[in-house]
Amino acid sequence: MSTSAMESALKMQLATLLDRDVQTIASDASFASLGLDSAAAVHFILEIEQIYGVELYPGVTQDYPDVARLADFVLSLTPA
Repeated sequence: MSTSAMESALKMQLATLLDRDVQTIASDASFASLGLDSAAAVHFILEIEQIYGVELYPGVTQDYPDVARLADFVLSLTPA
């Protein structure tokens, strides 16, 4: 999967979770500025784990605070 495809997929998940139009989610916008609170972040992380078969940790959205950085990190964990 390419970085842009992962970013698009994560944006779609966020849009659904936050009940927003996917076009309002910029890859470099912080999750906090998008309204992702801690409860929603846990849900988002669990979805990513289930879909991509990776193991993430609770603070991942703080360490990788936007879609672009999180997409790169998730891709680094997935097999080629």
